[in-house]
Amino acid sequence: MKKKVKIVAVLIAYKAEATLAKFWADFPRKYFDEIILVDDASGDKTFEIAKTLSGLKAYQNSVNLGYGGNLKRAVAIALNHGADIIVDIHPDGEYKPAAIPPALEKIQKEGYEFVLGNRFTRVDTPLKSGMYAWKVLPLVALSYIDRLVLGVKITDFHQGFRVYTRKLFENVNFVANSNNYLFSFELITQSAFNNIRVAEVPVETNYIGEKRGASLKSSIKYSVDTFRVLALYLLAKIGIKTKIFNRPKGDLQLRISGLI
Repeated sequence: MKKKVKIVAVLIAYKAEATLAKFWADFPRKYFDEIILVDDASGDKTFEIAKTLSGLKAYQNSVNLGYGGNLKRAVAIALNHGADIIVDIHPDGEYKPAAIPPALEKIQKEGYEFVLGNRFTRVDTPLKSGMYAWKVLPLVALSYIDRLVLGVKITDFHQGFRVYTRKLFENVNFVANSNNYLFSFELITQSAFNNIRVAEVPVETNYIGEKRGASLKSSIKYSVDTFRVLALYLLAKIGIKTKIFNRPKGDLQLRISGLI
């Protein structure tokens, strides 16, 4: 008998007390066998609220691990629970869950191993959802450069809705990735390097308040860091590999044991 595919959602949370209950009320739980939230030592009531929500398995980090560090732990917990497909969506309402069914279809029916959201079905779409105007053209330009270097047919490399497969994590050294926002871009470059099949689906966003995006200073630093990752990718292509582009050593379960 064919093994049933286990689909798990991971909600990486930081100071989500104001949005979590509404997010949970609207979240399409029917698609998932398990839903996991990991609170990154928020210091507010995020974890306490999460524990009251029926059907949600809540975890809390004892110290703040950063965006990438928290995502690593959430993914490790999901994999340890037997996940075959992992949907990564923020519990602050920034990304609308309507993207989930088409993303799952890309994996289950079309055989992709990694799916990203695309905010730019039209250039002005993120503007209409509240994104700062000064961010749009730099994001488009940055993704154009990424697409040129990596040879991956993706429009939006720097957004926060993603669907992973166990096969992806078996084949890339994600444990070595950064503990900050760079984690996700490193994962895309690792996928390109290892010929992982990547697709994208349209995703709607809702940018309000602090969720309108990082500051100009943080955005510039992040952009510079992505160029460094692209340089490491090009070096790896000619045989000069750093740890994120080396093949992972050991069984996946062994590699994630230190993250759980």
